[in-house]
Amino acid sequence: MLFLSSVHAQSEIITPRFVPAQTRTPSGVVPAVHREAPGGVVPVAAQQPAGGGMRGPAAGDEGDATFLRTELAGPQRLFRRESESQFFDRLSQTMKKNDGTRAIFPADPVVSKETYRPRNFPRMVELVEPCYSCHARLYFEQPNFERAGYNFGVLQPAICVGVFYYDMALLPYHMWTDLHNREECNVGKCLPGDPAPLLLPRERFSVTGLVGQTGTMIGLGFLLP
Repeated sequence: MLFLSSVHAQSEIITPRFVPAQTRTPSGVVPAVHREAPGGVVPVAAQQPAGGGMRGPAAGDEGDATFLRTELAGPQRLFRRESESQFFDRLSQTMKKNDGTRAIFPADPVVSKETYRPRNFPRMVELVEPCYSCHARLYFEQPNFERAGYNFGVLQPAICVGVFYYDMALLPYHMWTDLHNREECNVGKCLPGDPAPLLLPRERFSVTGLVGQTGTMIGLGFLLP
């Protein structure tokens, strides 16, 4: 039963009929054929011209055949670098070589015939606030406790007093060190509250500082016998 039903279904398949070729127009395009079909459906069929494929009017012009290339461009043509004037010259030579015609390109518009005069604006001064500050030397600064926030509990007052007396004893040495540079900046220093390692003080050797420290001690020896 299934075999008979399938054979019967196959016998009812409608085989499409090919529409005969129609008269071609001068452009090579065959007009579509409209046929009335039962049920109000109007099928539309287009005929292909002999020779394969539709052909436009531009492809039939001999003058444009040079500029219409269907082959793949090679590296020499694909990566060609030329200015606008070189491109115009190449087109002119190509057209003159093919059919002897002359290529005419539109002239560049003249913007102005006056001599260029640059605009002279008054100089504008802008004050920019720097992100750092410079100050005089801080001879009694304690960065470990004031900036980094280190705290040693009950020993903190004694340590601060000891650091103060140490700076007081070496004040002449610090004042006479680096006489050509009497200022400091906070560039490179940690901000208050930033996590920073504990800095141990280390004195730099300075001849001028040693001379100043020695002279101060000798002067105090004569003033305070």
